[in-house]
Order: sequence, then structure tokens, then C-alpha cells
Amino acid sequence: MASEKASLGPNAKRGLRVSQVLFFSLLIWVIVAGSWQILRDAVFRGAPPRDALACKTELSRLRARLAEAAMATDDSASDTAAVDAFRTVLGGPSGRAFDQRVYELIDGCPPEESRAAYALARLRAAQEAMLRLDALEAAPARAAHRKAVAPTIGPALTSPPPPNPAPSAPTPAP
Repeated sequence: MASEKASLGPNAKRGLRVSQVLFFSLLIWVIVAGSWQILRDAVFRGAPPRDALACKTELSRLRARLAEAAMATDDSASDTAAVDAFRTVLGGPSGRAFDQRVYELIDGCPPEESRAAYALARLRAAQEAMLRLDALEAAPARAAHRKAVAPTIGPALTSPPPPNPAPSAPTPAP
């Protein structure tokens, strides 16, 4: 005698299909509902509106900080010291505090100030790129030039200048 599997009746097969459809429908509903909530909170969340005057004030502060960072250079330590000094002035070792503030302005300000903030972010990226380019190309060339010129000119050009002495008190006139 060959053992045969007991076949399910038509009602049992229908019940199995209905339960599978319900299970997968519930699974898809949970995935879509959870994804929609995440998307709504992360992407479609409206930024709180900001006052145009407050945006302009913040933009002027950020422009001043960017100008200060462009002037901050450190030629003594390494080729990338200028980039590190630039980033430090902008906010921490990676300069991300500046970027975060600019992105908040882009998202929350009126259109005109938002465009100005975007232009400021592009200017920051361009200035850092120029510093990196200088660190990669010009700084090694300057170092090689200093090394080549050092034996012929002497220590006056190769060593950093001595710090300025403190001004002495004026001597009284006789």
C-alpha cells in the first residue's frame, strides 16, 4: 500500500489562501504605514518659518565668520594645516557647525535669503577647495623651493622670523 497524503478539501484550500492573503496584506500595510511615517517626519516636515530680518542677521554673521576663516592660515605645521585652521574657525575640526547653520537658513528662510545662504555654502566649499588645492600643489613646491634655496641664502629665509619684541617703555627726555 502506498501512503498517500490526505488531500485538503476545497474549503480548506480556500481558507489557506485567504489566510495567506490576509497575512501579506497586513505585512504590506505595516511596511507602508511605517515608511510613510518616517518619510513624513524626515522629508515632508515643514521647517518653522523664520523672519527675513533674523535670516539676514545670521547670514551677515556667517559671512564674517567665513571671511575670518579665509584669513586664518597656519604655514608652520604641515601642508594641510591651513585647511585645518580654516575648518577650526568655522566650527570644530570638520567645520560642520557652520554648514549646519547654513543648511538651517536654506531650509527655513524666505526665498531670497535662502538663495543667499545657498550661495554662502557654495562660497565656503570653493574656498576650502582652493585651500586644499594649495595644500596639494603649491605648498610642496614652496617647501621644495625653501629646501633648494636654503644652502645658498642661509638661515634667514628658511627659519621663521623671530617674534616681535615687546615695545619698551619710552625713555624720558633729558
